[in-house]
Amino acid sequence: PTRRAKWRESPPPWRGRKSSSQTPSEFTWPARLATPVIMYRILAALLLIAAAPAPDPLLQKIIAGARAVPAASQPFERVVRTTSQEKDAASVTRTRTDRWDGKALTPLAIDGKPPTPDQVAEMTRASAGRPIPGYHRIADFLGHGAVRAADSQGRTVYRVTGLPKGSVNVGKDISRDLVGEAIVDSTGPQPFVARLRVFLPKPLSFFMVAKLDSFEQVTDYRLGSDGRPVQVRSVQSMSGAQFGKAGTTRSEATYTAGR
Repeated sequence: PTRRAKWRESPPPWRGRKSSSQTPSEFTWPARLATPVIMYRILAALLLIAAAPAPDPLLQKIIAGARAVPAASQPFERVVRTTSQEKDAASVTRTRTDRWDGKALTPLAIDGKPPTPDQVAEMTRASAGRPIPGYHRIADFLGHGAVRAADSQGRTVYRVTGLPKGSVNVGKDISRDLVGEAIVDSTGPQPFVARLRVFLPKPLSFFMVAKLDSFEQVTDYRLGSDGRPVQVRSVQSMSGAQFGKAGTTRSEATYTAGR
């Protein structure tokens, strides 16, 4: 065989075969560097553990309680009354009634009349992919980065900056721009969130033609007849402008537990 063929048959030095012409340093330099790299990683992991916040037993109980009531287990009937008003124009009020049976959200009436097929299709499109309201959503809101504080009445409040994607959509998903504050009721044997306030801390512009000046959503919960928290009321208000037209919208939803 030629010299070239012999060279091809010889294994490269990084495969670990040591010849008499190679010094130990040619094989041991990766191991020499491995020790400080490993130590650095261990130190970084220890620092992360030390910086992690201590577990909050109250928060863990609240999240566990919310996860124990999935949407499918809490059917409801909802009445939504929405009033919209543009600047220098008369207000317009619409009323909608719908029902969640644990599987599907179905419109029952719009402005006191049975919905038309087109209205049903429109509502189905509008609600597709959006979370079903209910106390189970508390686990999503408080599950990441909730900071504990106390209000002026001494009640525990958990504050979250940025809600999970898809939580609030006003023609655009603004969830990450919102702040949530959950007020805890600890007077009974089972602590639960009695009120959740979600708001926009500063005006928000989007689509280059619209601006949201303010947004607030206040949701109230109470313990149901079975001792589990249920959503009973939600009020949402916002103001802004689109294509140069300013306006306001206020929606109030009341919930009745289904069977």
